[in-house]
Amino acid sequence: MKTPSGRVHVGALRGVVIHDLIYKALLDQGVKAKYTYVFDDHDPMDELPVYLDRKVYQKYMGCPLGTVPSPEPGYQSYAEYFAKDFIEVFNTCGCYPKIIWASELYQSGKMNKGIKLCLDNAEKIRKIYKRVAGSEKPSDWYPYQVICEKCGKVGTTTVVDWDGEKVTYRCLPNLVDWAKGCGYEGKTSPFNGTGKLPWKVEWAAKWQAIGVTVEGAGKDHMSAGGSHDIASDICKEVLNYPVPYDFSYEFFLVGGRKMSSSKGLGSSAREMANLLPPEILRFLMTRISYRKAIDFDPGSNTIPDLFDEYDRCASEWFRQGGKSDLGRISELSQVDGPPKKPSFLPRFRDVANYIQMPGVNLVKHFEEEKGAKLTGEEKAVLDERIKYAKIWLDGYAPEEMVFQVSSIVPEEAKNLDKKQKKYLEGIMELLRRKEWKSEDLQYELYERAKKLKIPSQKAFQAIYLALIGKTHGPKAAWLILSQKKKFIIERLREIIA
Repeated sequence: MKTPSGRVHVGALRGVVIHDLIYKALLDQGVKAKYTYVFDDHDPMDELPVYLDRKVYQKYMGCPLGTVPSPEPGYQSYAEYFAKDFIEVFNTCGCYPKIIWASELYQSGKMNKGIKLCLDNAEKIRKIYKRVAGSEKPSDWYPYQVICEKCGKVGTTTVVDWDGEKVTYRCLPNLVDWAKGCGYEGKTSPFNGTGKLPWKVEWAAKWQAIGVTVEGAGKDHMSAGGSHDIASDICKEVLNYPVPYDFSYEFFLVGGRKMSSSKGLGSSAREMANLLPPEILRFLMTRISYRKAIDFDPGSNTIPDLFDEYDRCASEWFRQGGKSDLGRISELSQVDGPPKKPSFLPRFRDVANYIQMPGVNLVKHFEEEKGAKLTGEEKAVLDERIKYAKIWLDGYAPEEMVFQVSSIVPEEAKNLDKKQKKYLEGIMELLRRKEWKSEDLQYELYERAKKLKIPSQKAFQAIYLALIGKTHGPKAAWLILSQKKKFIIERLREIIA
C-alpha cells in the first residue's frame, strides 16, 4: 500500500516489484493467488510537497487526500493524480495488481467489522501500544478519526467516546501542528467511510477486510516495537485474523539517501522510469536480494554496469533457461515474457561511446560484432539503447564518459613523450597503407605498442589525448575510423611536429 502524498519515490516501486515476483512465483507453482495494491487516499494531507504552491493547498491540510483537488485537470483528486502516475510506471514494469482505493474500502462497508471490533476493544489496543511500543494512550483515546462534518478534515479530529453505535468526536484547533481544526464537536456513526482508523490499527483491519495472506514491508516498519508488531498483535488479539506471512526488505537509496515523497528527496519512480527501459528497471529490483539495500547513483557508471549485468543474466537464460539463478532472474525481469530465442544484445557502454562518434554506423558496427545481420528485434533493442544512452549522456553520465573529438589539438596532448609520439607516427603509417576494418586496426594498434615496448595503456592514452583530450575513451580503432582519414593524419602530424 502507498499514501499518494506526492510524487511516489522509486523506493515504493521496489515493494511493488518484490510482491509481483512472489505473486508470479506462486502462479508458476499452480497456487491460486490475487495481488492487490492499496492507495491510501483516505489519509490526511499532513505534509505539502515542496514543488506545490503552499498558498493554494494550505487550506486543505488535514483533509483526506481523496477530497483534495488535483494539481492538474483531468483527475478526480490530488490522490488520483499522483497514484495514477505511479500505476502507469509499475504497469510498464509488468506489474498489474488489482488497485484498491482506501476510501472505497471504507465506503463499501468492508472495514466496518474491523472498525467495530477496534472500538469495542479500545482498552485492549491501548495496552498493545503500551506493551509493544511503550506508547501511553490516554484513557479516553479511541482508535478512530472522524472526517469533521463541518470542515471536512480528518487529521484534526479525536474520538472521546463510543456508545456501540456512534462516536463522539472533537475537531481540535491545536491537535497537530500541520493543520488547524475548526473546533466543532459532534456525534456520528463510524461506519461506511465517515472516518478512518489510525494507520497501525488500520493495517491490521485491512488484512482482514481484503483477505491478505502475504505482505512484506520496508525495514523501517518491521523493526522491533514498530508498526508491524503493533498491527500483528491487534490482528491476533482483537480481530482474530491470522497475521499474514511477513518479511522485511531494505531501502532503495539514490546516492546513499533514503527518499521522501512529500519532501521531494531523491528520484521519483517516474524519473527512474524515464531513465531506464522497463525491463532494466524491473531487473534492478529483481537482481538484488530484497535483504540488501539498492544504492543507485545515475551519475556514476551504475547504469552501464546494470546493463552489463542484465546482458550476463540474459545469456544464462539463453543457455539454461530458468534452471540457473541468473537465468531465472532474467526470466522474471521480462515485462512481456521471456524471449523465445537467443538474441544479440549491443553493449550499452559501446552504444554510449559510438553515438558520440557521428561517423560510426551503429547497425553496421554491431552487425560486424555479431558476425551476421541484426534481426528486427535486435534493431529494436539497439534503438532502445540508443535512446537511453542519449538520456544518460545528456543528464547523468560522469564527465569522463562524455567526449567530443576536438577541432584543435587539445592542450592535454602537448605533453606527450617521445615514445608516444613515435607510436602516433606509426598510426599515420598504418592509415596511409590501406582502408581498415575496425577489428583489424584495433589489433594492429596493440601490435604497434608491443613493437615499441610501450605499455598498451600508455599507447592508447596518446590516441585519446590527441583526439579528445582525455586519458581514456571508446575503442581506439572505432574512434579513429569515425573521423575522416585526412583529418586524423593531419592531427597526428601536428602533434608529432
